Amino acid sequence: MGDGTPLEGKVAIVTGTSRGVGIGIAHELLRAGATVVGCSRGALDAMPGVSDNPDWARRSSQRACDQGDYRAIDEFVSGVVADYGRIDILVNNAGGTVPTPHVEDVPELVQRIQGAPQGADDLERTMLFHAFAIQMNLISPLWFAIRVFRQMRTQDGVGSIVNISSGAGHPAGSPTLVSYGAAKSGLNHMTRSLAQEWGPKARVNCLALGPTMTDNFKSFVLPKDDPDGARYFADVPLHRAGEPAEVGRATVFLCSGAADFINGTTIEIDGGMLPGVLYEAGLKTITDLL
Repeated sequence: MGDGTPLEGKVAIVTGTSRGVGIGIAHELLRAGATVVGCSRGALDAMPGVSDNPDWARRSSQRACDQGDYRAIDEFVSGVVADYGRIDILVNNAGGTVPTPHVEDVPELVQRIQGAPQGADDLERTMLFHAFAIQMNLISPLWFAIRVFRQMRTQDGVGSIVNISSGAGHPAGSPTLVSYGAAKSGLNHMTRSLAQEWGPKARVNCLALGPTMTDNFKSFVLPKDDPDGARYFADVPLHRAGEPAEVGRATVFLCSGAADFINGTTIEIDGGMLPGVLYEAGLKTITDLL
């Protein structure tokens, strides 16, 4: 194993690899030598961004999975084991939400952008929006982690599970992202609890992201009159967003031998920003659409 391929021979599952942060993570795991199985809600011919690299294309695949159905997760994981014989890494990346001006009354536009189930009236729409946020950002990652660990505990070696969280889970609170923030706070706590339960067969860690420059971030967060974020990021000490590849490199570190004694921790990847400084700015794009 060369210095540039610390994950050579490892088999990884990364959820949410149709775009954005998930692709950044998957590509960095591939660069580090892992075989990577991506997971998305809809079927894709291949993992995005691997077609120009024959080695990456050979060591990757993209499969569909409804993460709101634990039976679908079971089938997905069983398929990966059948094809590759083991699972060494799970990255629970799938999730996300959209800020909403008022927690008690979610607009139809916000519900549609998030992809939450439709409601017959404004109350049902609001309740289903929050239930969907909790499901996709806390319960589904727990389901995936449980199913993958049931495989890891039968294998030699120590597995690595990395949960992708958010600064919205900070104890200071997350207005405009109430259910999402609560789910991510739960994900941070779940990380610590699972690390204590599952050692020494698996290490469980977490990355709490700040603003990260994806296509969705550009479309739904950055104001139209500030497309490069010069004003938006004024309150972030590094004056910029993170990049998906930077999240990927942190993931590689946590899954590599360099992090063998790191377990149960949440690392913030947010440029050093203070909690809550971007909530008002992040809501502006939505309120402009409304």
